Amino acid sequence: MSDMAATERSGVSTRWHAAGVIVFCFILGMVGRGTFDSFVVMLRPIDESHDWSRDKLTGIYAVAMTCWGLGAPLAGVLFDRFGPRTVYFSGACLLVGGLTLASGDFGLWSFYLGHGIAVGTGGAMMGNLIHAAMVSRWFDKGRTTALSLVHSSMGVGVLAFSPITQLFVDAFGWQGAYRGLAVVALCVLMPIILFAPWNRFAEGNPDIRRVNATPRPGKAAVTSLRQAMGTGAFWGLSAIYSITGVGMFVAVTQLVDYLQTLGMPALEAASLYGTSGALAPVGMIAFGIIADRYGLLSAATLSYALTLTSYAGFTLLSDGLSWPLVVVSTVCLGLTLGSRGPLVSTIASRLFQGPAFGRIYGAMLAFGGAGGGFGAWLGGYIHELTDDYLTLFHVGAVALIIGGSPFAFLSRRLRA
Repeated sequence: MSDMAATERSGVSTRWHAAGVIVFCFILGMVGRGTFDSFVVMLRPIDESHDWSRDKLTGIYAVAMTCWGLGAPLAGVLFDRFGPRTVYFSGACLLVGGLTLASGDFGLWSFYLGHGIAVGTGGAMMGNLIHAAMVSRWFDKGRTTALSLVHSSMGVGVLAFSPITQLFVDAFGWQGAYRGLAVVALCVLMPIILFAPWNRFAEGNPDIRRVNATPRPGKAAVTSLRQAMGTGAFWGLSAIYSITGVGMFVAVTQLVDYLQTLGMPALEAASLYGTSGALAPVGMIAFGIIADRYGLLSAATLSYALTLTSYAGFTLLSDGLSWPLVVVSTVCLGLTLGSRGPLVSTIASRLFQGPAFGRIYGAMLAFGGAGGGFGAWLGGYIHELTDDYLTLFHVGAVALIIGGSPFAFLSRRLRA
């Protein structure tokens, strides 16, 4: 009887710890991505107070995206060696320090170092790599849905912080907005990082731990990054992240500014971008359920189709600001923001789960960050060259079609 009671208590404890992983990772991801994407809202006021070219300004976000990707392998190494608390604490310090440095406006370098390198790297340390590593230790069946729920924190972060940032800008100017975001991040992040039971979270579900320790029949376990890089799956997943990143950030980085050129008020444009972020959790969870029930390829195909639909809608707005078209385009974009992340995480965790997963998945995210960073810079360069926004959506659409192609063979590989 006592054994049965102990087993029951263990099951309850496991469920509570699994829920804790979801909740705490969600909050950290929300703050990390929300402060990271605040630059999209502050692009115009910073532009109006300086005479820098548009490609130099979008270069700040490009550096941030690149460091978001390059910071992922660093986060993976720290996670594998020291556990999640060290990674999260380092990330929070970089995030708050970067926002504070950018607020000082010491010159273009302070933006590149502050919002670019520091915030980008700090955001990576509270981003999807650690979330995927943690969630995959607690969920087996329904893993894509669980990952989608945690990844949706990025969309909620955009929803929460876009209008907050604009309100800070309206009340205190963009420098005060940076300082306000730093205070908010510090107050929310540090209590969770310092006092949550991260050591227990990192241990994972004992049943899943035993399954992961046993190689699948006929499959050799991947135990190093070098070994993973010798597989087509690694490069396929990296291509999805990098090329899709180009397709998204070449256009989305300047979306708020584009809407304002069409006559939309600044707060409405920022709130609209935030609304798209609000829909991201719905889309991520929905695509996770679709993937678990109907397959990863079906979920990926629908996701890319909706993003392309949104791009088509935004280009049509150039003929006149139509609110029905704005709503349709925003909904389609919001439902697919970040929706490919949980799908890639699921494939990666199935194929490469093991002692080197943090480094392997971190390398994939590095390619994604490089792609997103290049896309943001490319968008600024194209706009500087042509003074046109529509080309950004055209280039983005081509990149999205190419970036989604590897899902066709990777989904078959997972079923094999």
